[in-house]
Amino acid sequence: MPLRTTSPNRAVPVVTLQNVIDKLELSQRLPETRRRDLRSALSRVAELLDQAPQAIILDVQQIAARLATVNHAAVGMSAKTMANLRAGFLAAVKETDFMPRRRLAGALRPDWIDLLDGQSKRTRLGLARLARFATTRGIAPKAITNTIITEMVEDIRRYSLHRDPNRLHRNTALIWNDLARAQRGLRRLPVPSFAKPPRRIAWATLSGPFRQDVDDYLRWCAGADVFATDARERTLSPRTLVLLRNQIWAAITSLTDAGTDARQVTSLADLVSVRNFKTILAHRHERQNGNANNFDLDLAHRLIGIAREWANVSEADVAELNRLARRLPTRASGLTSKNRATLRQFDDPVTLQKLYALPERLWSEVRRDRRNNFLTLAKAQAAIAIALLCYAPIRLQNLTSLRFDVHLFVRQGRGAISTLEIPAEEVKNRRPLAFDLPEPLARMLREYHHEVAPRILGRRTDLLFVNVDGKAKVSQGIGVLITKILRARIGVKQTPHQFRHLSARTILDAEPGSFETVRQLLGHASLSTTVASYTGIDTARASRHHQQLIESTLAAAPVRFGGRGRRRASRRA
Repeated sequence: MPLRTTSPNRAVPVVTLQNVIDKLELSQRLPETRRRDLRSALSRVAELLDQAPQAIILDVQQIAARLATVNHAAVGMSAKTMANLRAGFLAAVKETDFMPRRRLAGALRPDWIDLLDGQSKRTRLGLARLARFATTRGIAPKAITNTIITEMVEDIRRYSLHRDPNRLHRNTALIWNDLARAQRGLRRLPVPSFAKPPRRIAWATLSGPFRQDVDDYLRWCAGADVFATDARERTLSPRTLVLLRNQIWAAITSLTDAGTDARQVTSLADLVSVRNFKTILAHRHERQNGNANNFDLDLAHRLIGIAREWANVSEADVAELNRLARRLPTRASGLTSKNRATLRQFDDPVTLQKLYALPERLWSEVRRDRRNNFLTLAKAQAAIAIALLCYAPIRLQNLTSLRFDVHLFVRQGRGAISTLEIPAEEVKNRRPLAFDLPEPLARMLREYHHEVAPRILGRRTDLLFVNVDGKAKVSQGIGVLITKILRARIGVKQTPHQFRHLSARTILDAEPGSFETVRQLLGHASLSTTVASYTGIDTARASRHHQQLIESTLAAAPVRFGGRGRRRASRRA
């Protein structure tokens, strides 16, 4: 067994998974079938961690953290199989006595039983671990403190492969506080936050005149008074205004991080001065290690626009700002490395088939589900959203705002055609979009509109994506829902917008050079935009076609190398 030095005079043996496997083989307490199952669990965990058993140190917390990054669907496992694997791994480690066995109470204390009796399922399940832990230590509900919950979470870290102990800690505190509000004698506890600290400077700490100037500028961009003598020629959409505010926020944060006192910036003119502009770009360029960054390029151009149209900067200073912006590394044409990595997930045709079959699979579960709650509603909306993005890859903001009989025209009857239509004024590039919807998707929409949604909401709604209270879902919520479902069900990491790239690849794979078809499907205003974005995909498809031509040539006429030359050499010898 390898040794790990902890002090000049002491060495502690390092236990690896191979040591656990070897000791398990010698165990006489278990039948052969049980030993085989536990051995298999250890070997499978090593495979998931992509290391040999002898290279994995038996550190439960570290192994749990690494296993938490493994998506069960991506490795062809169900959630239940993954849970069994974790249980088998822990059982093997405990059986070989490399980890002490936890002694938990067999039955809950009467006061805990009385407390949880009659509570909601969420409360009973959410506090089950705490009740068991407290019972083992003889702690009554009224004696629960933040220290007790912290000790429980540390115990879980030490003795289990829980995927997210931090989330467990937070959820336990939240559920406990909900119960404490309804039960006398229970003290409310602080709810821990494990969110990363904000990267941007707090908006309230900025000077009042600066914040007022930003608000005035955004109102002007929105066209608050379209008849004003200085009205903006083209107003910006609400979504663009949000992006613009975030860009200004990012710029002043970078300026502050570089050492400038934010209170000295009292207007947008101060922000886009040549000195501050250069400081902002230099700081962000250093953060990117000199690499091209699309956000930084867009930020530079946006600040130049502010200087030109709002801050009354001189032409000489605008020219200098443009010169400085050109010093940033330019972005390469085509898809980003992140988007290319997303598309590589679908190199396996089986993964693509799973994606296209997922909406029907989800919808069949919705039909069988008799629960009229937000979970059923979310699953139904995920099924429809994924199906829509597969057949009609629209942008997320358009997907979020879809309404029946305004954008979705669902028809029923033999030969009837259902359509999705988005007018030009609602599209980013002011070009109208229209799609025919296949009958399976139209059927989902009809059932959702007439049966599923009214059963949960209590009434029919024209808006496609709503919460259980009938209010519209925000685009971020829909995006997270889609991403989570895709990762959990088929093991791929994909955002709603990346369905557009996948659709382009699907067309170009089947029809190399069909950029005009891609342009029309995605609604690009210019063919050059489509070509610049997806030339790499078409090049790969041409390369595969070229490879097939070489392989067919080789298969048509097998060639022998060197036969005649060797015979001649042998005759001369």
